[in-house]
Amino acid sequence: MRPGKPAMSVKAFVVARTEYLKAVRSKAFIVGVLLMPILMGGSFIALAISEKAKDTQDRHFAVVDRSGGPLWDALVKAAAERNAYELYELAPDGSQGKQVRPRFVPERVDPPAAGEENKAELALSERVRHGEIFGYLILGRDLPEAAESAAGTDREFSWQTETPTFNQLPDWIENVVNATVRSHRLAGAGLDQALVDRLSRREPLREMGLARLTASGEVRAAEESDKAANFGVPLVLTLLLFMLVMSTAPALLNSVLEEKMQKIAEVMVATVKPFDLMLGKLLAAVLMTLTLSVIYVGAGMIFVNHASGIPPQVAAAITPRILMWFALFQVMALLIYGSIFAAVGASCSEMQDAQSLMGPMMLMLVLPMFFLGPVLQSPDSIVSRIVSMFPPATPVLMMLRIAVPPGPAWWELAVAMVLTVLFTVFCVWAGGKIFRIGILSQGQAPTWRRLAQWIMSK
Repeated sequence: MRPGKPAMSVKAFVVARTEYLKAVRSKAFIVGVLLMPILMGGSFIALAISEKAKDTQDRHFAVVDRSGGPLWDALVKAAAERNAYELYELAPDGSQGKQVRPRFVPERVDPPAAGEENKAELALSERVRHGEIFGYLILGRDLPEAAESAAGTDREFSWQTETPTFNQLPDWIENVVNATVRSHRLAGAGLDQALVDRLSRREPLREMGLARLTASGEVRAAEESDKAANFGVPLVLTLLLFMLVMSTAPALLNSVLEEKMQKIAEVMVATVKPFDLMLGKLLAAVLMTLTLSVIYVGAGMIFVNHASGIPPQVAAAITPRILMWFALFQVMALLIYGSIFAAVGASCSEMQDAQSLMGPMMLMLVLPMFFLGPVLQSPDSIVSRIVSMFPPATPVLMMLRIAVPPGPAWWELAVAMVLTVLFTVFCVWAGGKIFRIGILSQGQAPTWRRLAQWIMSK
């Protein structure tokens, strides 16, 4: 190496420093930093507004009761009690506040004569369509009885409406009718309703952790588990990792492609080797994303430690070990996906060329998210272990498994880290090969076959 000529690593760090300072000083970075809290705050505001903007419109419904009256009487009584005591929230002083639930108003309709059932249902359906009633309920003649189904019995129990997504009313009807039918059947069998209720009362299950031995030799009793700590913290950290990678890695494609289209890349590679240029851009992306992580995670830690109503288990679940793995997997994910996107950007001459290659790359980036549910529910299953060790998905899924108690075994982490490090090195190496050839190529639309040939070239 000649005196005064910077080494490869020095050049890469110079590019990284320049790209990083350029990024963090831009308006886009500042807007991006503020955008996520604004969006999250906006979602909470929208949720609060939706909670306050309750639908309190009366729900009138018709009841065709062929059972002879007991079910109709129960519906009328239950509706009157609900409308009197359950529609309003309590004010801070204990008085009746504003209405937050709709009134349910039943209307009895005489059962149709034999042979007129279809016409009667059509008439009720037209009333629903014209907005006179919200829906209608049909109660069969033999519904309250406990007899086994047989030919000729009428046990119909159906709710018909034009708005099937409104569940409050049919759910309430189902509960009232079933409670009445149950009481009727118990009375018919000579059983006391209060005694049956007491004997069949459900007991709540407390979900606890495990007892453990402290460093001083004392046994610490098991503590009650918290769902926000066990599910919320792992999911939020995993989604944050994914969102940061998603917002940074694809941007490298646009950045590299824009510099190539404007001939800026040709000037840069005259003084910096293509691999140094790509590596510098990757390091800048890593530094920028770690900066965002410090901002968001730090703000989140302050919030969970000082906000009222947040269980202490949530703050305790965000340990230094979890944050270390979060930073490590974030770096590896950015190196993997960033090198791929940067290489594809260098190989393209126009945005249309890049769009044809974006589909498979975005699928590879998003694919781990399809397994979030199964891994969160069963982190130690065979499927969870296999997919979390598959290198493109390891940063996201292994991060989730580490954050979910009790975490993976040490050998799983070791195997996952070895495979992911090897895959990361391969992606950076292969991306550098494509970047070196593609950054100066013009005119030819890239294909996956041509990119593979560039990787295999000397």
